[in-house]
Amino acid sequence: MITSFDPQMAPNLFVGSFTKLEVIDPVPLAPPMVGNLIVDPTKEFTIRVEWTLKGFFVPLWLSALDSPPGKKWVVEAYADCIGPGDEIRIAEELVAIGAKTDPRTYSVDLKVKPNTLKEHTQGDPGPSGIYRLTVSAFLDSTLGSPGYDIIGFAEGVTIRAENPG
Repeated sequence: MITSFDPQMAPNLFVGSFTKLEVIDPVPLAPPMVGNLIVDPTKEFTIRVEWTLKGFFVPLWLSALDSPPGKKWVVEAYADCIGPGDEIRIAEELVAIGAKTDPRTYSVDLKVKPNTLKEHTQGDPGPSGIYRLTVSAFLDSTLGSPGYDIIGFAEGVTIRAENPG
């Protein structure tokens, strides 16, 4: 998984990173649930995402951006078809800023609706059914210049949409 965050003020002022990006199969294989790289496109599945912010400026930055109170992170998942096919946004959730602590860890389960991804049909030049997933977590600032938004990206999980039937 490749992750990046803006701002990044090393070594310990403001550092963001994604700690988890996994696809959870809706079929309970065996406790505990494990990630899966093959999903049934006719059924809902989950993308589990976690990220952490740490550093001296984190509490101050989050407090400033939580104005008016109740502002939320916008967390979105995108699927980029490898080979022929579409590039689409497949899920979105809002996540509260919550406690302004250091470090601050967030998590969310993004639900992908049935029939969002297309599977490959053997011999058909259409969609490949293979998708690289990218997730973003965005916190919008209304403080003006120079811009105090926070954005993070995680990419690299590749899945195949395949109907087992």
